[in-house]
Amino acid sequence: MSTVPEPLRVWETVVPSEWIDYNGHLTEGFYGVAFGAASDELLIHLGFGETYRSQHGTFYSVETHIRFLKEVHEGSRISTDTYVLGADEKRLHLHHDLLVDGDSVPVATQEAMLLHVSQPSGGGPPRTSAMVEPVRGNAIAAARAHSALSAPAHSGRGIRTLR
Repeated sequence: MSTVPEPLRVWETVVPSEWIDYNGHLTEGFYGVAFGAASDELLIHLGFGETYRSQHGTFYSVETHIRFLKEVHEGSRISTDTYVLGADEKRLHLHHDLLVDGDSVPVATQEAMLLHVSQPSGGGPPRTSAMVEPVRGNAIAAARAHSALSAPAHSGRGIRTLR
């Protein structure tokens, strides 16, 4: 795992026609699909997979915030630059910039908090649990490397209020 402080670009796809709405651009829900896929690829990059999931647990997204900045059209090649803003034994704080056709200016961003959970052996609801190696060490190393970069000004903020 690299400790170079640069974003991780581990996911990309071409926008299919099924993701396009009646206005001719990427529909709101598919931004979430794209960011979810980017988070999944990041987890794989950190060492998460089926064996890890069956033996140690999984991740739940417990909070996300998407900003829609520019329209995206069918056939565009989209990718994400992903930053691990923070990691501890049970949580991953991520930020994704959605990029189009290699342009470095994001068309959308997502900030997400993922929680590590495991299923109790006797059944019952999932419970928070500590990540294990290699995922924990890789997540902490990525967060440490990305801490050298300036966090986006909008991170940690919610929706603007009208009040």
